[in-house]
Amino acid sequence: MLSVAPNAPSDEIKKAFRREIARYHPDKVQHLGPEFQEMASGIAADLTEAYRILMDPALRTKYDEERRTAGPPPIMPGPRPPAPAPVPPHPPPGGFADPGPPPPPPPRPTAGLDFVRRAALSKIREAIDDVLGSSEPFSAPGFDVALVTRPKKGLFRKAEESVCVVVKFVPFVDPEAVAAVWGPASKLRAPGAASCAVILLGPGLAPQRDLAAAISDLRRKARGAGPVLVPVDVRDWEALFPLETPGPVRSLIQRLKDGKQ
Repeated sequence: MLSVAPNAPSDEIKKAFRREIARYHPDKVQHLGPEFQEMASGIAADLTEAYRILMDPALRTKYDEERRTAGPPPIMPGPRPPAPAPVPPHPPPGGFADPGPPPPPPPRPTAGLDFVRRAALSKIREAIDDVLGSSEPFSAPGFDVALVTRPKKGLFRKAEESVCVVVKFVPFVDPEAVAAVWGPASKLRAPGAASCAVILLGPGLAPQRDLAAAISDLRRKARGAGPVLVPVDVRDWEALFPLETPGPVRSLIQRLKDGKQ
């Protein structure tokens, strides 16, 4: 939870604890819905317990022993540690050596991410039932939710076109997440759907210009084809809507924004 090595010294543990606990302070989550505030309180309690154990020499020794006798922990997905930096070559006479690529950014803390994912998907499923009650699920491996809207025909108007809507939760919505979801989404074939929209959820968005540039580049390479991709920040349900976003998707996100408190 604290993202520190097993042999981390006390000063490093204290620094990591302060960094993580600040993310879940009541003042930081008071603008979110009650279920997110409740989860933040639980995560803060877990962080506090981890800190208490690791800062007590006797408890830490007991904890380390239990970890050793229990065997290696399961492999969890997450950022890999950066490789050691290569030794730079000697600069040529009268010049400067190539400094090489910049160091990778530090990994984002992942404490409580699974809680946020479950809560966000629960909220969006509730909104789907309210807004898109006549939808039908379909198989879309790799996505958290997949459905096709089935609009009803009115007495004096034609029914709207059916739309494929898929949802994917990622740790952070950035150009890399956009690129990763674009390929699988482009291959989706939902029965009877006139178009496909991807709602990309995450607790935070990269700058709008970066996301727009990434999406535009993918659409250009696909010659204008591909899904409509809608990035959404689950902290406040703010979304970046492309012009061609289907009406049902706009209504769905608006329902989440209206009910966020």
